[in-house]
Amino acid sequence: MIYKKSYKKQLLPALISICTIPLASTGAIAQEESAGLEEIVVTARKRQESIQDVPVAVSAISPGQLERGSITSSLDLGKLVPNVELHETNIGSESLSASIRGLSYDDIEKSIEPTVGVAIDGVFLASNSGAVFDFFDVESVEVLRGPQGTLFGRNTIGGVINVQRTEPTGEFGVKLEAVAGDESLTDLKGVINMPLTDKGGIKLSFKNTESDSHVYNTTLNDRRPFKDSTSMSVSVKYNFTDSTSAVVTYDDYEHDTTAPDNIFVSASALGDGARASEADDWNTSPQGIPLTASLEGENTTLKITHTTDDYEVKYIMGIMDYKEAADEASWGTPGVFFPVDRDQDFKQTSHEVQFISDYDGPMNFVAGLYSMKADSYISSGPIQNFTSEHSLETLALFGEMSYEIDDLWSLTLGARYTEEDKELDTRSYPLVVGNAARLADSSDPADLLNASSPTFEDDNVSYRIVLQRELDMGMMYASYSTGFRSGGFFNRGTTDSEVAPFESEEVASFEIGLRSNPTDNSQINITYYNAEYTDKQVTVITAASDPVCGKGGAAEDANGVTCSFVRNAGEVSMDGIEFEGVLMASEQLTLRTSIGTFSGDYDKYDYNGVDISDKARLLYAPELTAYFGAEYTSEMAGGLITVNAGLSYKDEVETQADWSTYDPATGPEVTIDSYESMDISATYIKDLGNGTLKVRAYGTDLLESGNRVSRRYDAGAFAWAELAPRRQMGIAVGYEF
Repeated sequence: MIYKKSYKKQLLPALISICTIPLASTGAIAQEESAGLEEIVVTARKRQESIQDVPVAVSAISPGQLERGSITSSLDLGKLVPNVELHETNIGSESLSASIRGLSYDDIEKSIEPTVGVAIDGVFLASNSGAVFDFFDVESVEVLRGPQGTLFGRNTIGGVINVQRTEPTGEFGVKLEAVAGDESLTDLKGVINMPLTDKGGIKLSFKNTESDSHVYNTTLNDRRPFKDSTSMSVSVKYNFTDSTSAVVTYDDYEHDTTAPDNIFVSASALGDGARASEADDWNTSPQGIPLTASLEGENTTLKITHTTDDYEVKYIMGIMDYKEAADEASWGTPGVFFPVDRDQDFKQTSHEVQFISDYDGPMNFVAGLYSMKADSYISSGPIQNFTSEHSLETLALFGEMSYEIDDLWSLTLGARYTEEDKELDTRSYPLVVGNAARLADSSDPADLLNASSPTFEDDNVSYRIVLQRELDMGMMYASYSTGFRSGGFFNRGTTDSEVAPFESEEVASFEIGLRSNPTDNSQINITYYNAEYTDKQVTVITAASDPVCGKGGAAEDANGVTCSFVRNAGEVSMDGIEFEGVLMASEQLTLRTSIGTFSGDYDKYDYNGVDISDKARLLYAPELTAYFGAEYTSEMAGGLITVNAGLSYKDEVETQADWSTYDPATGPEVTIDSYESMDISATYIKDLGNGTLKVRAYGTDLLESGNRVSRRYDAGAFAWAELAPRRQMGIAVGYEF
């Protein structure tokens, strides 16, 4: 560990020294054929502004960068943006676990809020299910770091991933792409635009992805299938007048996943498969029964916009209605071990009204009203056998005012008031074969082990203060912002102690930033942040013999039963630096870099009256993230060829464990090692007269073969690890007109 710290002290100054030539934001990058950097417009403050004028730590990935690079889904953002760590959880289909600046959430429960908000077309996802999505048809991608509680609301204490898809163009056009790659990957996707009289347009989108697992199963002597995903979308835009328009979008999707086989990593004979897998570069698993997960549903989004010379009014409605299922019975072992059979229904409906001024005077503001209702029902068995109904209602009023004091100084003040109401009805049943749903209507009280109906209410005021000063080559700002993550329940619990309400947590963050353009061809963006995290929520999973469980002790342990609950564990102090840069060295060559540092430790961790802050570790909080990329464009065979190369680095991270009893000497291992990834792609674009041909060859993580551990989870009674592929290669062919 001493060597590792010394290595970091040498690596960071070395990287910074490389980047002291005029470089800038990872996201403020769009190099078409221009003499200087293209201006990137973001909506980090709900209004359209140049990214260099916004006093927020935000990175924006341009559509051109997405098309020419190997940035195909939301998971890839973790390579480019500093202090961002993203991975997919096997137990959920298309489920994103996101961590920004050390604020993370790594589970799938609907009753617990994510720490990072995800918004698609202005609609926030109340859950992380479905948050792994494709970037083929997007207009903008923004990653906001730090608390965004004023304008974006609850559960954005880590930041926001804000994605806007393209709207119907009102003209006839087609965009198609077919991808073939390793592990029998086929990915077909397309967008068709059509006019709707002279007042609007219709857009049809589709996507189908199929692939096999990157893990070889030593029990089957074969590879299982992996993804089978289909989605379709219809979007209609209608312009009622020159100033008023509406866009309604309907999405239908079905994601079926046979997850790459896990490896069982508990310190026992069952862990032999993990040891063999590690010796084989993490290529294998003996898992006997596959983990299957599915997500099937439909979304509806409506956005109405009215624009005048002085203001803009928006109404955004979002409805998500889907079913999830997950079945797992092996956890990386050859046989049956702790079977889980879960079915889940979820529906959320949200409404938001925004008033955005555009006055000529020194003052402008954003004001709005937001409401959301979400309901879920879970049935699970056969060992931890329970049903759970959860409901959420939230209402918020928000506003932010910016005032130009003079030509150099400006002040921003913002606040958001939020009310939260939640209810839970959970019932647990004896061990049975199959899912608990068949016992839910039982009239025999003996079939019911426990029933709980707790409630939760809370309100919060989040605020932001920003002082900004203009400079000859950019601007500087200092800000203080707060945010909160709602409390609630852990709906996987089967005893009163497990489902007892926990309180909301809060983050207060101080930030100093520099946004600069030393030349027309370069940018340098630097941010320092310092945050205090109070009443932090921590998921704890223990064996049933733990007295806090209120279960049957050793007898229950023999059946593999655990306890899961959430505590407001304590307080954390965090700080770090983020550097982002770009240099357009010529019209052909663009260089990019980003570096993020993070330092954070528990100041207090109250575990049943005992302070374990010296033992506890923050989850998915790499101390160093770094990226360096180059993009070169030249003429070839009557077209343009662009070569992208990017090297990313992610420091080691800690994962889930019960820190009160965890012993690193005996394991299981909960650390994911640091790793580098070299991605290279070459994109050829040729105008055919009646359309544009695009051919892209790509390779990700080209320097390494095999797999790597992407997620570990210590469930108390047992532990497992999930594997991600390393080198992947493929080719994409597209046509657009």
